[in-house]
Amino acid sequence: MHVSWRKRVSRALRGRLRALALSNHGLGVVAQTKNGVLVVDPRDFGVSSSLLSRGDYDWEAVSWLLRLVDQDSRIVFVGAHLGALLVPVAARSGSRKVIAFEPVPDTHRLLTLNVALNGLAGVTVHQQAIGDTEGSVRFTQNPINSGNSRVSSTGEIVVPVSTLDAALQREAWTHTDLLVLDTEGFEARAMRGASGTLAQTRYFYVEYSPEQLREQGSAPEEFLDLAASHFQSMTVQGGSGQRFFPAKTYVQYLRDLPERRGLLMNLLFSNDTEPNSRLTPP
Repeated sequence: MHVSWRKRVSRALRGRLRALALSNHGLGVVAQTKNGVLVVDPRDFGVSSSLLSRGDYDWEAVSWLLRLVDQDSRIVFVGAHLGALLVPVAARSGSRKVIAFEPVPDTHRLLTLNVALNGLAGVTVHQQAIGDTEGSVRFTQNPINSGNSRVSSTGEIVVPVSTLDAALQREAWTHTDLLVLDTEGFEARAMRGASGTLAQTRYFYVEYSPEQLREQGSAPEEFLDLAASHFQSMTVQGGSGQRFFPAKTYVQYLRDLPERRGLLMNLLFSNDTEPNSRLTPP
């Protein structure tokens, strides 16, 4: 979502005023939310703002994902942010096999605190970006929407980066029941380095934004080719309900979508041959 410069300035000023509540040494404020007890950044007008003002964040997605996992599921979050999805999914599923990656130091600290606050055993958190190489990468932090922080050649911080295949191999990870990927346009780069992981993943939930993919030097076509090389079907949820695409028919559907500014979708890929009945609420 694009924000005008006037709104950016207004949010930055209001964020500074909100931050005064933290004094000089505060890390965040604690919010009692539907997503869990979460330490959030009051200067953030994205996820944190939703949690503070409404008491929840993207609960439709949380409910959807919870229908796919249980206590025996192996779950991976790439771009876990402060844990607004991870915490309720891990807590309510009861899974003790969860791995999360969050590269931004301040956000990683909030994520670690939130995992501890909610007593989540079996959750491993790494301060690391996921891409198609091993090494380091520059990262820019969005001061008014921390969830929109991203890889950038002009970024003000340097963070470690790994391929997902290598990172999970170091954890002796055998397979993944649910992989959640949200990397602000870096998705195709992350998928390049995750061919082994994707081949052993049952459900792949990923943010799709053609505009952001191009900003990160990739393209929608590459994203679609990578997805189609591992998954036969896709389910998308929108205002009119769910739509299931079997036998890679989703490729043409996504290619035919008008590439308008701000287009962003959350897609669920799998190898299911028919719609999963668990995704339909009772």
